[in-house]
Amino acid sequence: MKNTIINEFKRQLPCDWEPTPEQLEVLERLCEYAGEKDYSINGHFDTSFFEAVNNKLALNRAAYQHILDEAFLEKITLNYLLKVEIKTYLDSADPIGFTRFLNTNGIMSDSLTRAFQPVSHQVTMRALNDLISADDHYKDVLCSIFSRYSFNLFPRQCTYDFFSGLSHTPVDYYEFLGDLYPDIGARDHALGIIDVPESYFLHGYDAGCNRVLYEIREMFSSLNNHCDLMIYIPPIRTATEDYQWRLYADCVLFAEKHKKERIDKTYFRWKKIGEQTVEYISQVIPYNAEFDYAFQGFVFKDCFVIEDGHDPYSLLLVLEKNVRDERSINCPACRTSNVQGNSYPILNVKSWECKNPLCPDRSKYDRGKRYAFMSLFRQKEMMNDANVIPLSSISKWHLDCQKAASKDEALVMAVRHYSCVGDTVTVVSEHGCAINVPDRLIEQRAFRPAPKADLLSNFKSASYFYRYIQYNDRAPKGSVSWQQRKAKLYCGDALDVLRGFPDGLFDGAVTSPPYYNAKSYSQWPNIYCYLYDMYNINLEVFRTMKEGGVYLYNIFDCFDNENNIVLSAMGTKRMILGAYMIDIFERIGFTVQGNIIWNKGEIQGNRSFNQGNLTPYYQAPLNCWEHIIILSKGRPNPKFSSLCSTIEDIRPVIKIVHGKNVLGHDAPFPKDIPNLLLRYMDERDIVLDPFLGSGTTCIASNEKNIGSVGIEKSEKYFQLCKTLMENNQLGIGAI
Repeated sequence: MKNTIINEFKRQLPCDWEPTPEQLEVLERLCEYAGEKDYSINGHFDTSFFEAVNNKLALNRAAYQHILDEAFLEKITLNYLLKVEIKTYLDSADPIGFTRFLNTNGIMSDSLTRAFQPVSHQVTMRALNDLISADDHYKDVLCSIFSRYSFNLFPRQCTYDFFSGLSHTPVDYYEFLGDLYPDIGARDHALGIIDVPESYFLHGYDAGCNRVLYEIREMFSSLNNHCDLMIYIPPIRTATEDYQWRLYADCVLFAEKHKKERIDKTYFRWKKIGEQTVEYISQVIPYNAEFDYAFQGFVFKDCFVIEDGHDPYSLLLVLEKNVRDERSINCPACRTSNVQGNSYPILNVKSWECKNPLCPDRSKYDRGKRYAFMSLFRQKEMMNDANVIPLSSISKWHLDCQKAASKDEALVMAVRHYSCVGDTVTVVSEHGCAINVPDRLIEQRAFRPAPKADLLSNFKSASYFYRYIQYNDRAPKGSVSWQQRKAKLYCGDALDVLRGFPDGLFDGAVTSPPYYNAKSYSQWPNIYCYLYDMYNINLEVFRTMKEGGVYLYNIFDCFDNENNIVLSAMGTKRMILGAYMIDIFERIGFTVQGNIIWNKGEIQGNRSFNQGNLTPYYQAPLNCWEHIIILSKGRPNPKFSSLCSTIEDIRPVIKIVHGKNVLGHDAPFPKDIPNLLLRYMDERDIVLDPFLGSGTTCIASNEKNIGSVGIEKSEKYFQLCKTLMENNQLGIGAI
């Protein structure tokens, strides 16, 4: 049997080639096993050969896309499983099987039947010849083709039993995996929703916050792995401050960092991170910083801003639970347990690599198939048509700023987009929620009694914050200045320049700081170093502001690696810069008065919100808004009394024209942002911008005849500010 399989394969080849010793050894054992169990190969040598070549060289990509295009025109929905089968029929050049497949699935379409146009055998052989003549690694490709060809000659029950080492292996992979690990696919706590009651904060912030944090902690313990927690935060405001955004920051920080565990994995680069931090922040004592401990929990995924058209907006936080699971996961393609822990493509989500040399899904250049349970489960749920989300819901919620949606609509979206058919959803709410989503079990309960421990205070005193909440006592460095009308510009480090100003000089401040590691000019070794700088600069902003002054701080939760646990790509995630900064501002002494949502509307982003999938867990919204945090030093001056949380539609600055940056700065903000503050100021006032960038704040201030001070560290951008201000004075090039 073995020799027949090899010889039939080599007969098709236009060159000399031999299987690897590893392939020969496994094939021989497989043939012996098949003989012992009375299995025989199917004898479809030519079909298996051409299917394997077409598959590995992806020769039917255009033909596959043609079928998808026709299905779209016919308004035929094809789930993940159907798409996989279509590819197989194309690669096998099997029109009869394809027609039978359409009929079996109730797809009556002559246009799809006509669209079935796989490449011919001649095209396949020409592509194989081209590969052999042009690619130095063609022998690796032939090994991969041979693996798929050989595997597909045997009955599935034979290969699955042989490679798994079990008898009567279920053909369905998820049934097979469930037999191995009955708990791995549990969905009895598949989604958690915390509906925060405003009434908990009527008598103060801390008690209400502690009750919410307690539920977050308990949700982390009870939720199934790789599942989500949603937190609905309504407008919560007292006569003097905004609790909504304090609660947002404390929920996000606590959810992400509440579990303190000693680091036991070598890829957690705590020693390197500790060295970087101590070198940058000399005040940090390593023993007190406890760099050998990781602070983890949920992962912050998204924050929807939701306005129902009348009341101030609400927030819906999306957090994901990913806990390391080291249990070996058999290969989904061949069922082998001969796998190797490959890496963590996402922090705490382990992937595996198949080491079976005859696996049908080896890569083109003969690397083992790589996979993770989380993605396998979500692919499985794609196959269930009952999980398909209504297009109206996908369309409505594709942006994370919604101006016409009720709480009930938001929570129904949460269940549809972040749970699957058959899941149990736990809703914590004082008064209950109207959630009606088919085929989910909705369990509602009230909040637990208030915890005895002060979770908030204990958390805020954790060594995690010690790593960057440190006073920088360095001697100030020099700077240069330039003035135009009532605007004075300084070129220097904001910390140094601000320390040269007296207390209580500025009536207000507005800025957009460099976002952590988002641009080449704003790079830090890790998040601690960035937050240390932001903490110390804003200490000086606070000192130099007048009592009652207001500070608008524009920040975006960009995507990057905090570099506080791992230094590889597995640590890349949505940053929580807004939450970090709100916490820092509170520690400094600022009062959070709200958050103006800078809504950019329909924007071009790097992240597709669902990659073309219509099922849960793929509906990550496009991020279309940024924070403009409203802060005050003490009680705000009455002239700022109407400055509060709103959604402002502001178009970003168009700086790229025909591929060229016509402005000269990578991240300018529009004059609409400083004007949010300047419209409440008069000619006697002075406004500060500690991160001037392209000079927008000073330009806008000059236009209103309001005094301003702008600080820019970069000599290049300092000169750009001068140029833009001079041009604006002449009536050209205004931002």
